[in-house]
Amino acid sequence: MWRRRHHLVQSTAQRWLLRRHHHLTSFNENQILSSTRCFGGAASYATDKFLHRPSILSNSSSNPSLTRYGDVRANSAFNPFLISCHAFSTRGGKRPRVPKMKDLHSVEEVILTAYEHRDVMSRRDFSAVWARIPQLVSRRQPRHQHNPSSHEELLSTDDTRRMLYNIFDDTTNAIEDCDMRELTGTILGMAKIVAILRRQSKRQGEDSSRVTLRELLLNKNMKPKVELFQSFANASMNKLDQFDARHLSNLAYAFALIDFDDGSDLFDHIANKAVAKTNEFKPQELSNMVWAYATMNRPHDVLFEAIGDRIVASKHLKEFRPQTLKDTVWAYAKAGVSHPKMFEKVANHVMSYDTLDEFKPQELSNTVWSYAKAGVRHPELFEKVGNHIVESNSLSRYEPQACSNIVWAYATSDVPHPALFEKVANHIVALDRLVRFEPQALSNTLWAYATAGVSHPTLFQKMANAALGKLDRFTHPQDFSNTVWACAKAGFRHPKLFDKMANHFVGLDSFDRFEPQALSNTTWAFATAQVSHPNLFENVSTAAIQRKGEFNNSQHIANLLWAYATMGIVDKQLFSSFVPTAAKLVYSYNNQAIANVAWAYAVANVDAPTLFNDVFINECVEKKDGFENAALFQLHQWHLWQTKENSNTGLPIELLDSSYNIFTSEDPTVSKLQEDVVAQLSSIGLDPQEEVLMDTGYRIDALVGVNGKKVGVEVDGPYHFIGKGASPLGSTILKRRQVPSIDGIELVSVPYWEWNELLGKDEVKRQDYLRKLLGLVKNNRNDTIHSS
Repeated sequence: MWRRRHHLVQSTAQRWLLRRHHHLTSFNENQILSSTRCFGGAASYATDKFLHRPSILSNSSSNPSLTRYGDVRANSAFNPFLISCHAFSTRGGKRPRVPKMKDLHSVEEVILTAYEHRDVMSRRDFSAVWARIPQLVSRRQPRHQHNPSSHEELLSTDDTRRMLYNIFDDTTNAIEDCDMRELTGTILGMAKIVAILRRQSKRQGEDSSRVTLRELLLNKNMKPKVELFQSFANASMNKLDQFDARHLSNLAYAFALIDFDDGSDLFDHIANKAVAKTNEFKPQELSNMVWAYATMNRPHDVLFEAIGDRIVASKHLKEFRPQTLKDTVWAYAKAGVSHPKMFEKVANHVMSYDTLDEFKPQELSNTVWSYAKAGVRHPELFEKVGNHIVESNSLSRYEPQACSNIVWAYATSDVPHPALFEKVANHIVALDRLVRFEPQALSNTLWAYATAGVSHPTLFQKMANAALGKLDRFTHPQDFSNTVWACAKAGFRHPKLFDKMANHFVGLDSFDRFEPQALSNTTWAFATAQVSHPNLFENVSTAAIQRKGEFNNSQHIANLLWAYATMGIVDKQLFSSFVPTAAKLVYSYNNQAIANVAWAYAVANVDAPTLFNDVFINECVEKKDGFENAALFQLHQWHLWQTKENSNTGLPIELLDSSYNIFTSEDPTVSKLQEDVVAQLSSIGLDPQEEVLMDTGYRIDALVGVNGKKVGVEVDGPYHFIGKGASPLGSTILKRRQVPSIDGIELVSVPYWEWNELLGKDEVKRQDYLRKLLGLVKNNRNDTIHSS
């Protein structure tokens, strides 16, 4: 390597100084310096300044150099690598041959060689320079501080900048004269450089080539320079008729790689040209083409249909590498373009592999993700991929996003594979930390396990703790919504996670960015987990009311209203504002959604005759055979509210008896708390009746007579309150309202926490508590009770 580099630099310097010498109007011997540090013993260099040709894309006053010069080392520190003492040797005046860029092994070598030969380089040579640089610049840069005198660097910072600017100017000035190969080679090369530099975070001590490339190709906000790539787009448009299939694909891929869209119809023109040349594309070119349009969010149905048909018509897909297959199905899934036959063809091809060892982890994960995203079920393919992953010795090569995508795909496609879920979960749990799991990967993984119904408490605990440690990175509403929804769905209680995440998003004041589904799922999760957070529900209510017109999914409406009712949050404005929207979607409700909506309005006590009309009743009748017990239970309570509280139309006869029977069929269970309260009621001279069935169908824990009237005593244990706290659940609120208003029985409540405080005290304290609750006092004779 040392000898090769020395030979390159020495021969380059010889030709460089010889040619520049002929242009000098004068020569000063003082400009020849020598040093025993150089490889030939003496070093020579001369200065020569030429007029700079201004770039079509830059103002000459802002360029780091306004000259084209022979001695790039003049007025800078001596570098023994640059010039040999044999600089004036020649080969009889022959025109120098331009070295092949692919034979050079560092960015500095490419820059130096291109600069030295730029007067004799063709446009294709310049294109080769930009094609080679990204191959070299993609190599990981050492983290140590940049050292200009290191033997690993040929050029100083000033040299690099001046040379690169001149090469860049020569390239861009001739861009209009380039043919399709030269044009796409240059554009693709620069696009790859941009993509690499955007991935590689800028750090102190970054080498001079990267610094200069950033100056040339990127703005300060790390976006590609618009004027540069706009000029490329214009030049391409002018020559598009000359492009063959390969270069059409490369052109689209290049612009997509940096997400550059000038707003013109360039992509439409590329697509139209490509459709006519579909049979000329090679597999990689087909894949790159659809990948580009999907990445740019510019789906072109005719193009995708033509490419899909071409793939389906192929005798086999042996020329399609795993990455090509993955990128192709990913593009169709991402673009939302349906082509079932193409997906079937690819799946069958993958099934033909004896083993999937040829597929990298990302290729496997993206493949199953694409099928799930596209809604194409292929259980055999999923079984083969799942078995391959399970049989792997280790998942160490699987990135967090790959693990997340895999389980997400299986859950979304409803393809069970318990061994796969266990393998992935155990791999994640075994990791020391989940630093590399981004919020999306965390939330989607939890969502997948909850959706698939796979229980793994250790996984949930680890991922919940990881989420708590990176709350500041949770900025996307869907990640927040999926995380809490998954925990609630899986029955995994973590109040601290819910509270912290709610505080975080309330603080961001970002609920206007929540999609209706995210608003609905978030409140559903908090209600299901019974975690109270008034500020969260207030923010969601405000956002939902403002965007009620965007709620076009009946399930989202049902879950939202059910959540507020369950938490006992009677938000009259929310329920009233959703009446028209809920009524409009009545035909799309499933059985549980119908019951949830009806029950929610009964709890909120918001009359809605335009919703609960004959249309709603007819829907209930048509769906009568599909109601489960829980739904019938809710419909009975709604019927009581409609008919007894509001005098409106209630359930039809077909559902009335069945709902009442379900409501009253549950065998009562008596807790120890209830037994103790009933015993103390008896001890103060009352004769309590237990579990009394009322006309409404409600059961009263204890019914006692006080001064000629009946009073119901409800012994409310922890499950009557939100999160076993002190705020009553919606079901508790509804019973407390309906029994007095319909059955005419006064209700009093003995909450568990008040009674528990008395358990350590003598019976007299408990008896006094009940007397006070019922409005009773003792006279001088213990056996007589009067109302106070």
